[in-house]
Amino acid sequence: MEKKRWLSKFSFKGDKVILGLVVFLSMLSILLVYSTGGRRVVSHLTHLLFCYAGLALFYVVSYKKILEKGAFIGLLFAFILIVLTLSSRAAVRGITFFGHDVQTFYLIGFLVIIFLSNFIGRRYNKDAGLSENDMKYLIFILLFFCACIAVLNMSTAIILFVTGMVIFFVSKFKMKYILAVMAVVVLVVGVLAFVVYKSGEEGSHIGRMGTFVNRLEYYFTKENINGYGDQMILSRAAIARSGLHPAGPGKGVIKNRLPENATDYAFASLFEETGIVVGLIVLMAYLVIFYRAWKISKNSPNALGAILSFGIGFWFTCQALVHIGVNCELLPTTGQTLPLISSGGASLFVSGCAMGMLLNVSKKNQEPEEVYEDPKQMFYR
Repeated sequence: MEKKRWLSKFSFKGDKVILGLVVFLSMLSILLVYSTGGRRVVSHLTHLLFCYAGLALFYVVSYKKILEKGAFIGLLFAFILIVLTLSSRAAVRGITFFGHDVQTFYLIGFLVIIFLSNFIGRRYNKDAGLSENDMKYLIFILLFFCACIAVLNMSTAIILFVTGMVIFFVSKFKMKYILAVMAVVVLVVGVLAFVVYKSGEEGSHIGRMGTFVNRLEYYFTKENINGYGDQMILSRAAIARSGLHPAGPGKGVIKNRLPENATDYAFASLFEETGIVVGLIVLMAYLVIFYRAWKISKNSPNALGAILSFGIGFWFTCQALVHIGVNCELLPTTGQTLPLISSGGASLFVSGCAMGMLLNVSKKNQEPEEVYEDPKQMFYR
């Protein structure tokens, strides 16, 4: 009896499907990194250890305790990272840390979503709901970080903005605020894009808008005058070459010409060597993760766990779908990595932390807790 009690303390009580998919995707990442550059495998395995360490930490420690003391501190840390990133000249989308370029925007986005979810969830848990000042405050936080990120990484800013808007929508924000914010953002981005397009080379100095416009231009016109379509052409060729007859692990050819073949074009590189079956399984894996996150959200007896799991699930899956869409030329070129598969220490660690927190919520859902009697208190529309 004592032995069973001792073992029960170490038994896994979270969502086993999500954990299995995390292991599966991370194993594919080892295959990808080995086939694209075998010498990087040792470094990648080290990054995976940090990924699983982050997952274990956020799974073991109660998410309520983490957010109660760490949500606002995390937002302050995100602000510091934004300042350091924008002022850094050594790294394009990150900071230099002990001689290594560390990508920061993925972590910043995660911290912002954590803060928004915690703020909204605790308001509903206290039966207070969201006042108009609360809504304006959260919108300001989201727009501030999106605007700062957009200076160097437009696609990450868009993903964070869309995730924030979805969280606001299911949290019963007033539609007039959501529609007004979306209209203003679309108008501002549209005006900037038009100015850059008309100004040519001069407009390329407005952050990353020049690159953003050139990639959009190629996507709609297919005129590869400035070479902005090279990546998409090679990516599409790698996928088309495979199909039902993949090249096999380590035997891909087009992947060797793809820039960032283990990060921004990880899906195309993996597809060329493993084929359509594995490609579809990978796509379904991310969709299943979102479905499980949605189920965890619906089963959560408190608003904090509900909004947190939904926000993380949507954000995580959105990253993956954008990456896959770009690799298949369904979307304009972006610099998005494929969560848990693309190489990179920062992205793997943040993905592990995100999945750990999702598993934490699923574990806590199994514990007895006060359930809302009045469905109006819950945030879902």
